Amino acid sequence: MNELAGIRWGSAVAAYQVEGAVRGGGRVESIWDTFTARPGTTTRGDTGEVACGTYEDPEKMLEAIAWLGLDTFRLSISWSRVILGPGGQVNDEGIAYYRRVLVGLRGIRVRPVVTLYHWDLPQWLQERGGWSSLDTAAEFVSFATVAVERLGDLVDDWITINEPFCAAFHGHLSGLHAPGTTDEATALRAAFVQMHAHGQAVRLVRALAPTSRVGLAINLSDLAPASDEPDDLAAVARADLVENRLFLEPLLQGRVPDDAVDYFGADVLAAALDGIDVGDVAARIDFVGVNYYEHNVVRAHDPGTDPVVRGIDKLPEPEPRSANGVAVHPEGFERVLLRVAQVAPDVPIWVTENGIGLWDYVGPDGTCRDVERVDYIDAHLQAMAAAIIGGARVEAYYFWSLMDNFEWANGYQLRYGLFYTDYPTGRLLPKLSAARYREVIVTARDQCTDRTRPLEVAR
Repeated sequence: MNELAGIRWGSAVAAYQVEGAVRGGGRVESIWDTFTARPGTTTRGDTGEVACGTYEDPEKMLEAIAWLGLDTFRLSISWSRVILGPGGQVNDEGIAYYRRVLVGLRGIRVRPVVTLYHWDLPQWLQERGGWSSLDTAAEFVSFATVAVERLGDLVDDWITINEPFCAAFHGHLSGLHAPGTTDEATALRAAFVQMHAHGQAVRLVRALAPTSRVGLAINLSDLAPASDEPDDLAAVARADLVENRLFLEPLLQGRVPDDAVDYFGADVLAAALDGIDVGDVAARIDFVGVNYYEHNVVRAHDPGTDPVVRGIDKLPEPEPRSANGVAVHPEGFERVLLRVAQVAPDVPIWVTENGIGLWDYVGPDGTCRDVERVDYIDAHLQAMAAAIIGGARVEAYYFWSLMDNFEWANGYQLRYGLFYTDYPTGRLLPKLSAARYREVIVTARDQCTDRTRPLEVAR
């Protein structure tokens, strides 16, 4: 697959999923601390209180990154670890931790990509309205200012917000994620306030760090109708509106999808857009991050079983599937990449997440033989190569995740990592997939004759 020779290879983690120490180092409470404290919100009541322990010991994470031979690594900054409250007081201990990690990455010649918001909103902001309030967008820009000013000498690449769809609709409609509310109008408002915050943050990064690259990460699903019947075609269009076009069109084209008013209602849509100029949402970005996990076959059904989109069912898919039932469909990955390339042909694509959750275990021989994940990697990289041949400008690929971690509502049961995390000891064990990914990186690097690694030692 010579098409992959110039790709920057990476992996990724998010702060709440790996750091632990939720009451350590001066950190204040986030919505995920509050959410996981409520009975029944996560598998077996799991929380991020300890997670992978990377706040206390980031060295094991850095060793795993070095073992893989990554070019680049994506991590997020916990807003709750950096800003201590409404007055904007900066937590120097939090800044020191992130500087330690970033210097460590630079020391092993790995280029960091920093996500500013990966779902862990400070609880004090939630109590003031959370993402339904434009004040939160303003506070986000203030937080971004601190991050760029205090860490920008070590960071050249920034992601503003990760998966605004999930934070909006699973956080405020399905209730599966923090803050766990269930109101469609609030979810829609949260979607647009996040997009507004993204646009403002892009302009902030450009002003403070004009040589940096900045984008965002959106999760996109591949959807197909169950039949050619008009009702099923209308159902897949509704799902596509809520899951894909509601974000693709404002963020990349500066417009609201035409059918949004019919689906949500004129009054609800107007309230969601109050104080927001959708044209400003489409700030010039240097890349669009694509997170791809899902392919779904959709049929019309009243009242429907989907927790987010009204009047649809998502039908069970045949094997192979992930442990939690998500279809493994690499052809959908190719279609999603080509779709983004068509919507924004001049914007490079970074695959900021792609991976599979499994019920991994360590066998009697002391190894984790996750053969399903090995097959997943091979098939999805072939699909990415096909998309590149088809015209998708893919520059980087980040496998999710570097290591098993706190998987949100699924707790510690579902594992996505290239490295097996032994939670009682914190030990990281490379899985079969880690060895395969390392081989992919070496092979792609060897095939690239004119590639200069875009890495620098800490300046």
